[in-house]
Amino acid sequence: MRILAVEDQPEYLEMLEEVINAVGHTITIAQDGFEALERLKHEKVDVIVSDVKMPKMDGVELHKRVRAMKEYANTPFIFLTGVKELDSVKNACTADCDLLLQKPFPVDKLLEMFSGQMK
Repeated sequence: MRILAVEDQPEYLEMLEEVINAVGHTITIAQDGFEALERLKHEKVDVIVSDVKMPKMDGVELHKRVRAMKEYANTPFIFLTGVKELDSVKNACTADCDLLLQKPFPVDKLLEMFSGQMK
């Protein structure tokens, strides 16, 4: 599986990279929404994991733009957020967000999810 990780904080990006590599998947990294969109033009991914609050373009705007792309309209999209008001993030991404995890995210849940064990 190819996973695009979009995160502006190096420590979370490193953690995501470790988890994704640990279960044998391929990771592509972007540090903001604009960089993520550029990556999507040149690389095919199966899942997008994105921070919500980022400079330049936040995760909610990235989510909207990804959903507008025909080839990624149904790609699983997972939000990671440090935002305490999870309801406002849920409303922003509507019912189209596949999973929302609050930072610090549970590494064991990510491992389960990326290894296909999560129900």
